[in-house]
Amino acid sequence: MAVQLIKRLLTVEEYHLMGKAGIFPQGDRVELIEGELVQMAAIGTRHAGCVNRLNRLSAAIPETRAIIAVQNPVQLTDRTEPQPDVVFLQPRADYYSTAHPTPSEVLLLIEVSDSTVDYDRDVKVPIYARSQIAEVWLVDLEAQCLEVYRQPTPNGYSLIQKFWRGQQVSPLAFPDWEVNIDFVLG
Repeated sequence: MAVQLIKRLLTVEEYHLMGKAGIFPQGDRVELIEGELVQMAAIGTRHAGCVNRLNRLSAAIPETRAIIAVQNPVQLTDRTEPQPDVVFLQPRADYYSTAHPTPSEVLLLIEVSDSTVDYDRDVKVPIYARSQIAEVWLVDLEAQCLEVYRQPTPNGYSLIQKFWRGQQVSPLAFPDWEVNIDFVLG
């Protein structure tokens, strides 16, 4: 006779309480994805360099138009709080010190993938679409391209484009800002 095990899924509130209680070792990189704790990959040098370049590029956006969050949480649901690499957020007077941003406050979300591209593309991007994040960029360091996801639906993004070296792209929220793919990839 087969026994079916039932998972005990966590809420964001429980996840935060666990962190405050010191359950996660210092420097432990985990995020809450659909109620489950997911160990995040170590940040390699290529990944870090790409995030640094994206952060540098973001300086072109005035703070009156966006707050830039680097590797900070975004609460998508009561059971999902990922930590994307770079997020452009609607300006808020408290700089998100009283609550993590929610999907309606995200202008552009960027994931940088070195060794986790399949997980980011197949798990996280669909969650972002279900959360109605208007635009997601996935920097695929292995394939040396930028995947742009737009027009979210409950079943995923209906518009997906790839940009390669020698090309430029502008986010929907900042159409006057051209991002050079060569610079992003390094």
